[in-house]
Amino acid sequence: MPESRVEHKPVDRRKFLRATGAAALGVGALGLPARSYAAVAGANARVRVGFLGCGARAQAHIHLVTKLAGEGRPVAAAAVCDVWDGHDDEYEQAHGGTTVRRRYCQGLYPSAKKCGLDPADRAHVTKDYRRVLDAADVDAVCIATPDHWHARMTLDAAAAGKDVFCETPLTRTAAEAVAVTDALTRYGRVLAVGTAALADPVWAAARDAVRAGRLGRVSHLSAGVYRNDSRGAWRFYRITPTMTPKTVDWPLFLGHGFDVTGERLGPTPAELPFSPAAFAQWRCEGALSAGPFTDLFVTPLTRLLFAGGLRLPARVTAAGGLFHERDGRSVPDVGTLAVDFDAAHLLLTGTTTSAYPQEEVIRGSHGTLKFVKGGYQIVADSPHGNAGLPARLETSLPARESVAVESPRNETEALWLNFLDCVGRRDTATLCPPDLGAAAAIVAAMAWRSFQEGRALAWNPEARTVEPVAAGWFAATRG
Repeated sequence: MPESRVEHKPVDRRKFLRATGAAALGVGALGLPARSYAAVAGANARVRVGFLGCGARAQAHIHLVTKLAGEGRPVAAAAVCDVWDGHDDEYEQAHGGTTVRRRYCQGLYPSAKKCGLDPADRAHVTKDYRRVLDAADVDAVCIATPDHWHARMTLDAAAAGKDVFCETPLTRTAAEAVAVTDALTRYGRVLAVGTAALADPVWAAARDAVRAGRLGRVSHLSAGVYRNDSRGAWRFYRITPTMTPKTVDWPLFLGHGFDVTGERLGPTPAELPFSPAAFAQWRCEGALSAGPFTDLFVTPLTRLLFAGGLRLPARVTAAGGLFHERDGRSVPDVGTLAVDFDAAHLLLTGTTTSAYPQEEVIRGSHGTLKFVKGGYQIVADSPHGNAGLPARLETSLPARESVAVESPRNETEALWLNFLDCVGRRDTATLCPPDLGAAAAIVAAMAWRSFQEGRALAWNPEARTVEPVAAGWFAATRG
């Protein structure tokens, strides 16, 4: 069995950025060691970051930025914004017969303390994100709010001359994705979407294998996401007594007074009254989230789009339902999306009620590329094999080729280092750039709408809009 091997060990950040930048996107080197920053015009100045949204995921970003600043990297935490005053304590969590003691530190004022900011400084510690964008000493923003705010904040940040690190999904709707990519081009801003997995060079290596024709003609890609938690998906986010209408700006959280392309961001307080559960566990609310279609599927979708060299879809169909987690949520616990491109089909499925996994693969006429820990394998296939492969995988199929790829020790940190380097060099080709983030957001948005409406949807590339699939769609594509 032929094997390509790269020593699999924790990656030094500097070596990783030097070695993988060009391969990841097919452009000039995207990463520089710390000592090289000073050689780049403007890169020796610190990138001052404002954090929009200070919930659970944002805490990882705050930790990384303050850590990098402490190491002497050209970055600093400059501002924080959250609609909730916040809460900081230690508590015991019991689950699965085990009790652990945890630290909970989220929201506006605890995050300000982490960043070393004065809580009385209303220009840099605020519930209104527009104050952060008005601050001349903020160069970039990290958007880690609920999904429905991503597009509006990105648009406003670009217009204010800020670069953007935005968590997934980049937008909630296809129209928002079009507006965001147009604005980033118009204002010349750098954006990285927080798909941390793309900091692993295995995806670039797989893309190169596909481009080189090592799988033959690729026509099918698939993956799945499976979770199982007795508390219910996203219900494990903690609710505290300090989450009240006095400490949370609920109308601002909902965003009903804001819009993108004429569509308001969220419901009114009358349509979705305040509750601690709706605030802390917003991914269970269909008015604010698409549940598994956005929270679970966007990351593997982005990976497969990148590795397969795919972007905008031709047709999207979705199905699923709420079969087990009947706890008041208005999002499904089982979902499947099927995406047709001009030359390939992509299938993603998953559930929040079972953890049994599914292989992540790219299928071609002469081989299948299977992603494994630390690299990938290629399993041989042949159009002359008379369906010789087994219908069931009793054991793993023998690999024609195994490729080991070094992975970064911390994918999120590697993504941040790449973003900061791109900001310093004014390079818009980040590891997860706008066109890729927008494509994943458009597919996810089409899937959510297809699921809700019960029909297939098509992407109109000329109008850049989503439309119902016309009758005879398949016959029209056979030419």
